[in-house]
Amino acid sequence: VLFLTFLFTYSTAQTVSTVAGITGVVGSANGPAASSTFNNPHGVACDPQGNVYIANRYGHTIRKITPSGIVSTFAGAGSAGATDGQGTAASFNEPWAVACDTLGNVYVADTKNYKIRKITSTGLVTTVAGTGTFGVTNGPSNTAQFGFPSGIAVSKNGNIIYVADRMTHTIRKIDAGTVTTIAGIVFSPGDADGAGITAQFDHPYSLSLDLTGNVIVADEYNNKIKRVTPSGQVTTIAGNGTMGSNNGTALSASFNAPWGVCVDSNGDILIGDANNFTVRKLSSGVVSVYAGQDGIPGSVNGPALQSTFNGVSALWHNRFDNAI
Repeated sequence: VLFLTFLFTYSTAQTVSTVAGITGVVGSANGPAASSTFNNPHGVACDPQGNVYIANRYGHTIRKITPSGIVSTFAGAGSAGATDGQGTAASFNEPWAVACDTLGNVYVADTKNYKIRKITSTGLVTTVAGTGTFGVTNGPSNTAQFGFPSGIAVSKNGNIIYVADRMTHTIRKIDAGTVTTIAGIVFSPGDADGAGITAQFDHPYSLSLDLTGNVIVADEYNNKIKRVTPSGQVTTIAGNGTMGSNNGTALSASFNAPWGVCVDSNGDILIGDANNFTVRKLSSGVVSVYAGQDGIPGSVNGPALQSTFNGVSALWHNRFDNAI
Protein backbone atom coordinates (compact mmCIF):
# COMPACT_ATOMS: atom_id res chain seq x y z
CA VAL A 1 0.00 0.00 0.00
CA LEU A 2 1.41 3.39 -0.95
CA PHE A 3 1.00 6.17 1.57
CA LEU A 4 2.07 8.99 -0.75
CA THR A 5 2.30 9.38 -4.46
CA PHE A 6 5.83 9.63 -5.75
CA LEU A 7 5.96 13.34 -5.66
CA PHE A 8 6.16 16.02 -3.05
CA THR A 9 3.73 18.92 -3.04
CA TYR A 10 3.47 22.35 -1.50
CA SER A 11 0.32 24.37 -1.35
CA THR A 12 1.31 28.02 -1.65
CA ALA A 13 -1.49 30.59 -1.94
CA GLN A 14 -3.67 27.52 -2.49
CA THR A 15 -1.81 26.43 -5.58
CA VAL A 16 -0.36 22.93 -5.66
CA SER A 17 2.90 22.14 -7.45
CA THR A 18 5.33 19.23 -7.55
CA VAL A 19 8.58 19.95 -5.75
CA ALA A 20 10.42 16.71 -6.48
CA GLY A 21 9.90 13.22 -7.86
CA ILE A 22 8.33 11.64 -10.91
CA THR A 23 4.75 10.48 -10.52
CA GLY A 24 4.48 6.70 -10.45
CA VAL A 25 8.23 6.08 -10.76
CA VAL A 26 9.97 4.24 -7.92
CA GLY A 27 13.69 4.81 -7.40
CA SER A 28 16.49 6.49 -5.51
CA ALA A 29 17.87 8.96 -8.05
CA ASN A 30 19.40 12.12 -6.64
CA GLY A 31 20.08 15.38 -8.47
CA PRO A 32 17.69 17.95 -9.94
CA ALA A 33 14.30 17.65 -8.25
CA ALA A 34 12.29 17.05 -11.42
CA SER A 35 14.36 13.98 -12.32
CA SER A 36 14.76 12.59 -8.80
CA THR A 37 12.88 9.50 -7.63
CA PHE A 38 11.64 8.20 -4.28
CA ASN A 39 10.37 4.92 -2.84
CA ASN A 40 7.30 5.61 -0.72
CA PRO A 41 8.08 9.08 0.68
CA HIS A 42 6.15 8.89 3.92
CA GLY A 43 7.24 11.72 6.24
CA VAL A 44 8.32 15.30 5.70
CA ALA A 45 9.88 18.15 7.68
CA CYS A 46 11.62 21.45 6.96
CA ASP A 47 14.50 23.21 8.70
CA PRO A 48 14.71 26.99 9.22
CA GLN A 49 16.79 27.37 6.05
CA GLY A 50 14.03 25.87 3.91
CA ASN A 51 15.62 22.48 3.33
CA VAL A 52 13.04 19.71 3.10
CA TYR A 53 13.72 16.29 4.63
CA ILE A 54 11.81 13.17 3.59
CA ALA A 55 11.45 9.86 5.40
CA ASN A 56 11.84 7.67 2.33
CA ARG A 57 10.15 4.64 3.83
CA TYR A 58 10.85 1.73 1.50
CA GLY A 59 14.16 3.25 0.47
CA HIS A 60 15.28 3.13 4.13
CA THR A 61 16.79 6.60 3.79
CA ILE A 62 16.33 10.22 4.77
CA ARG A 63 16.44 12.41 1.67
CA LYS A 64 17.01 16.16 1.43
CA ILE A 65 15.72 18.77 -1.01
CA THR A 66 17.44 22.15 -0.97
CA PRO A 67 15.52 25.38 -1.66
CA SER A 68 17.21 25.44 -5.09
CA GLY A 69 15.70 22.03 -5.90
CA ILE A 70 18.57 19.59 -5.53
CA VAL A 71 17.81 16.18 -4.04
CA SER A 72 20.40 14.16 -2.12
CA THR A 73 20.50 11.24 0.30
CA PHE A 74 21.10 12.88 3.66
CA ALA A 75 21.42 9.67 5.68
CA GLY A 76 20.92 5.97 5.24
CA ALA A 77 22.62 3.27 3.20
CA GLY A 78 19.48 2.34 1.27
CA SER A 79 19.01 -1.07 2.86
CA ALA A 80 17.32 -1.99 6.13
CA GLY A 81 19.54 -1.76 9.19
CA ALA A 82 20.06 -0.02 12.52
CA THR A 83 23.61 1.28 12.31
CA ASP A 84 24.54 4.68 13.72
CA GLY A 85 27.21 6.66 11.92
CA GLN A 86 27.89 9.36 9.37
CA GLY A 87 25.44 9.98 6.56
CA THR A 88 25.04 7.07 4.17
CA ALA A 89 27.12 4.82 6.44
CA ALA A 90 24.15 4.77 8.83
CA SER A 91 21.04 2.68 8.24
CA PHE A 92 17.30 2.79 8.96
CA ASN A 93 14.40 0.35 8.70
CA GLU A 94 11.29 1.86 7.13
CA PRO A 95 11.37 5.32 8.72
CA TRP A 96 7.86 6.78 8.76
CA ALA A 97 8.30 10.30 10.09
CA VAL A 98 10.79 13.12 10.55
CA ALA A 99 10.82 16.39 12.49
CA CYS A 100 13.25 19.31 12.69
CA ASP A 101 14.31 21.55 15.53
CA THR A 102 15.54 25.12 15.01
CA LEU A 103 19.18 24.11 15.53
CA GLY A 104 19.46 22.11 12.31
CA ASN A 105 18.88 18.63 13.73
CA VAL A 106 16.52 16.11 12.17
CA TYR A 107 14.69 13.53 14.31
CA VAL A 108 13.46 10.26 12.85
CA ALA A 109 10.74 7.83 13.86
CA ASP A 110 12.67 4.74 12.75
CA THR A 111 9.56 2.65 12.73
CA LYS A 112 10.63 -0.92 12.03
CA ASN A 113 13.70 -0.51 14.25
CA TYR A 114 11.43 0.65 17.12
CA LYS A 115 13.83 3.52 17.72
CA ILE A 116 14.01 7.29 17.71
CA ARG A 117 17.09 8.56 15.87
CA LYS A 118 18.75 11.96 15.53
CA ILE A 119 20.69 13.35 12.58
CA THR A 120 22.83 16.44 13.11
CA SER A 121 23.14 19.15 10.47
CA THR A 122 26.40 17.49 9.40
CA GLY A 123 24.68 14.13 8.89
CA LEU A 124 25.80 12.24 12.00
CA VAL A 125 23.17 9.65 13.00
CA THR A 126 22.75 8.54 16.61
CA THR A 127 20.07 6.65 18.52
CA VAL A 128 18.13 8.84 20.95
CA ALA A 129 15.90 6.16 22.47
CA GLY A 130 14.82 2.58 22.01
CA THR A 131 16.45 -0.82 22.29
CA GLY A 132 15.45 -2.02 18.84
CA THR A 133 12.85 -4.47 20.12
CA PHE A 134 9.08 -3.99 20.17
CA GLY A 135 7.74 -3.09 23.62
CA VAL A 136 6.21 -0.57 25.98
CA THR A 137 8.93 -0.07 28.57
CA ASN A 138 9.43 3.45 29.94
CA GLY A 139 12.50 4.76 31.73
CA PRO A 140 16.05 5.58 30.62
CA SER A 141 16.19 6.11 26.88
CA ASN A 142 18.69 3.32 26.29
CA THR A 143 16.44 0.70 27.93
CA ALA A 144 13.05 2.07 26.84
CA GLN A 145 11.03 0.33 24.14
CA PHE A 146 8.60 1.51 21.49
CA GLY A 147 5.81 -0.24 19.63
CA PHE A 148 5.91 0.98 16.03
CA PRO A 149 6.68 4.71 16.37
CA SER A 150 4.88 6.31 13.43
CA GLY A 151 4.82 10.04 14.22
CA ILE A 152 7.23 12.47 15.82
CA ALA A 153 7.22 16.10 16.98
CA VAL A 154 10.00 18.03 18.66
CA SER A 155 10.32 21.25 20.64
CA LYS A 156 12.18 24.13 19.00
CA ASN A 157 15.42 23.45 20.85
CA GLY A 158 15.10 19.68 20.53
CA ASN A 159 14.93 19.11 24.28
CA ILE A 160 11.54 17.39 24.23
CA ILE A 161 10.45 14.76 21.69
CA TYR A 162 6.91 13.42 21.37
CA VAL A 163 6.18 10.11 19.66
CA ALA A 164 2.98 8.58 18.30
CA ASP A 165 3.43 4.95 19.34
CA ARG A 166 0.99 3.49 16.88
CA MET A 167 0.61 -0.16 17.83
CA THR A 168 0.52 0.53 21.58
CA HIS A 169 -2.09 3.30 21.07
CA THR A 170 -0.14 5.78 23.16
CA ILE A 171 1.67 9.11 23.02
CA ARG A 172 5.18 8.92 24.42
CA LYS A 173 7.57 11.65 25.55
CA ILE A 174 11.37 11.78 25.66
CA ASP A 175 12.73 14.42 28.03
CA ALA A 176 16.15 14.61 29.69
CA GLY A 177 16.99 11.07 28.62
CA THR A 178 13.83 9.52 30.05
CA VAL A 179 10.88 8.03 28.17
CA THR A 180 7.37 8.28 29.63
CA THR A 181 3.83 7.61 28.42
CA ILE A 182 1.90 10.86 28.67
CA ALA A 183 -1.43 9.73 27.21
CA GLY A 184 -3.23 6.57 26.19
CA ILE A 185 -3.81 3.14 27.71
CA VAL A 186 -1.19 0.66 26.54
CA PHE A 187 -2.57 -1.97 24.13
CA SER A 188 -6.11 -0.67 24.70
CA PRO A 189 -7.48 0.94 21.53
CA GLY A 190 -10.47 3.16 22.15
CA ASP A 191 -11.83 6.66 22.01
CA ALA A 192 -11.77 8.50 25.31
CA ASP A 193 -10.77 12.02 26.24
CA GLY A 194 -9.44 12.70 29.69
CA ALA A 195 -6.31 12.86 31.78
CA GLY A 196 -3.15 11.12 30.62
CA ILE A 197 -3.19 7.36 30.76
CA THR A 198 -6.96 7.23 31.26
CA ALA A 199 -7.47 8.59 27.74
CA GLN A 200 -7.58 6.33 24.69
CA PHE A 201 -6.46 6.46 21.08
CA ASP A 202 -6.89 4.03 18.22
CA HIS A 203 -3.77 3.79 16.05
CA PRO A 204 -2.47 7.38 16.38
CA TYR A 205 -0.67 8.16 13.14
CA SER A 206 1.18 11.48 13.24
CA LEU A 207 1.86 14.46 15.48
CA SER A 208 2.49 18.19 15.35
CA LEU A 209 3.02 20.85 17.99
CA ASP A 210 0.72 23.85 18.08
CA LEU A 211 1.87 27.38 18.84
CA THR A 212 1.56 26.93 22.61
CA GLY A 213 3.28 23.53 22.84
CA ASN A 214 0.28 21.22 22.80
CA VAL A 215 0.55 18.00 20.82
CA ILE A 216 -1.91 17.63 17.93
CA VAL A 217 -2.66 13.99 17.12
CA ALA A 218 -4.12 12.48 13.95
CA ASP A 219 -6.05 9.62 15.58
CA GLU A 220 -6.57 7.49 12.50
CA TYR A 221 -9.00 4.71 13.41
CA ASN A 222 -11.13 7.11 15.46
CA ASN A 223 -11.29 9.52 12.51
CA LYS A 224 -10.55 12.37 14.90
CA ILE A 225 -8.02 15.08 15.62
CA LYS A 226 -7.06 15.27 19.28
CA ARG A 227 -5.03 17.65 21.40
CA VAL A 228 -2.74 16.58 24.24
CA THR A 229 -1.47 19.21 26.66
CA PRO A 230 2.10 18.92 28.01
CA SER A 231 0.59 17.52 31.21
CA GLY A 232 -1.29 14.83 29.25
CA GLN A 233 -4.86 16.13 29.17
CA VAL A 234 -6.55 14.80 26.01
CA THR A 235 -9.37 16.60 24.18
CA THR A 236 -11.05 15.92 20.83
CA ILE A 237 -10.85 19.08 18.75
CA ALA A 238 -12.28 17.85 15.43
CA GLY A 239 -14.22 14.89 14.13
CA ASN A 240 -17.44 13.20 15.20
CA GLY A 241 -15.90 9.75 15.12
CA THR A 242 -17.68 8.50 12.02
CA MET A 243 -16.07 7.82 8.67
CA GLY A 244 -16.95 10.56 6.20
CA SER A 245 -16.01 13.83 4.57
CA ASN A 246 -18.41 16.35 6.06
CA ASN A 247 -17.17 19.88 6.56
CA GLY A 248 -18.55 22.38 9.07
CA THR A 249 -18.16 22.92 12.78
CA ALA A 250 -15.22 20.99 14.18
CA LEU A 251 -17.00 18.38 16.26
CA SER A 252 -19.65 17.69 13.62
CA ALA A 253 -17.13 17.27 10.78
CA SER A 254 -16.02 13.83 9.67
CA PHE A 255 -12.76 12.37 8.36
CA ASN A 256 -11.72 9.14 6.69
CA ALA A 257 -8.35 7.99 8.06
CA PRO A 258 -6.57 11.21 9.04
CA TRP A 259 -2.85 10.60 8.55
CA GLY A 260 -0.79 13.77 8.25
CA VAL A 261 -1.17 16.81 10.48
CA CYS A 262 0.63 20.14 10.87
CA VAL A 263 0.06 23.57 12.39
CA ASP A 264 0.74 26.75 10.41
CA SER A 265 1.94 30.12 11.68
CA ASN A 266 -1.66 31.25 12.28
CA GLY A 267 -2.38 28.28 14.50
CA ASP A 268 -4.61 26.64 11.89
CA ILE A 269 -4.37 22.86 11.62
CA LEU A 270 -3.92 21.13 8.26
CA ILE A 271 -4.96 17.48 8.04
CA GLY A 272 -4.03 14.85 5.48
CA ASP A 273 -7.39 13.08 5.09
CA ALA A 274 -5.98 9.96 3.49
CA ASN A 275 -8.97 8.01 2.22
CA ASN A 276 -10.77 11.17 1.11
CA PHE A 277 -7.61 12.17 -0.86
CA THR A 278 -7.79 15.72 0.47
CA VAL A 279 -6.02 18.18 2.72
CA ARG A 280 -8.50 19.57 5.24
CA LYS A 281 -8.15 22.69 7.36
CA LEU A 282 -9.33 23.35 10.91
CA SER A 283 -9.53 27.08 11.52
CA SER A 284 -11.56 28.98 14.13
CA GLY A 285 -13.53 25.84 14.95
CA VAL A 286 -14.54 25.08 11.36
CA VAL A 287 -13.32 22.28 9.07
CA SER A 288 -13.06 22.86 5.32
CA VAL A 289 -11.28 21.37 2.30
CA TYR A 290 -7.98 23.17 1.74
CA ALA A 291 -6.73 21.20 -1.27
CA GLY A 292 -7.71 18.19 -3.32
CA GLN A 293 -11.02 16.77 -4.50
CA ASP A 294 -13.05 14.52 -2.23
CA GLY A 295 -12.85 10.89 -3.29
CA ILE A 296 -10.66 11.53 -6.34
CA PRO A 297 -7.09 10.19 -6.17
CA GLY A 298 -4.40 11.49 -8.48
CA SER A 299 -1.44 13.82 -8.90
CA VAL A 300 -2.89 16.85 -10.64
CA ASN A 301 -1.27 20.21 -9.87
CA GLY A 302 -2.85 23.64 -10.15
CA PRO A 303 -5.46 25.52 -8.13
CA ALA A 304 -5.79 23.78 -4.78
CA LEU A 305 -9.41 22.70 -5.09
CA GLN A 306 -8.80 21.34 -8.60
CA SER A 307 -5.67 19.42 -7.59
CA THR A 308 -5.61 15.76 -6.63
CA PHE A 309 -3.61 13.73 -4.09
CA ASN A 310 -3.10 10.04 -3.47
CA GLY A 311 -3.03 9.54 0.29
CA VAL A 312 -1.49 12.43 2.26
CA SER A 313 0.65 10.75 4.92
CA ALA A 314 2.58 13.82 6.09
CA LEU A 315 2.34 17.61 6.18
CA TRP A 316 4.72 20.31 7.37
CA HIS A 317 4.49 24.09 7.45
CA ASN A 318 7.65 25.50 5.85
CA ARG A 319 8.18 28.86 7.55
CA PHE A 320 10.98 29.63 5.11
CA ASP A 321 8.47 30.31 2.30
CA ASN A 322 5.14 29.98 4.19
CA ALA A 323 4.18 26.90 2.19
CA ILE A 324 2.58 23.60 3.27
